[in-house]
Amino acid sequence: MKQENTFELVEMMFKISRLMKQEMSYTNNLMHLSMLQIQTLIYIHKHENTSMSGIAEYFRIELPSTTSLITKLCDQKLVERFDDPQDRRLVRITLSGEGKTLLERAQRERKIKIEKILSYLSAREKSELLTILHTLNTKLQK
Repeated sequence: MKQENTFELVEMMFKISRLMKQEMSYTNNLMHLSMLQIQTLIYIHKHENTSMSGIAEYFRIELPSTTSLITKLCDQKLVERFDDPQDRRLVRITLSGEGKTLLERAQRERKIKIEKILSYLSAREKSELLTILHTLNTKLQK
């Protein structure tokens, strides 16, 4: 790939990422949650009783940033913290009932928005994009 194509590809990936982030932003009925907060709720839902360090590692953020993130979600009563019964040094995080309800609404809204974004692509283009994304994901995870 020519160098100018590389720069164009990087710039286009950034533009698409920014536009999708803008399109995917949640409405005020979701309490002005950031994408990181929504993604954290999704992670906690998938990894029930996760730890602060598990969240920090997954999002590649420092532990103090994770503590701040979880504190904000606790203040909104979306997650709950509790001591690990086997190791009292560990703090476990779980979704509250309110958090589960809000996450379900957010995921429904996200699905609608993603379907709108993907409606600009043909079935063949969606298939090609999925293949490319799977390839990149596999290579980057190694």
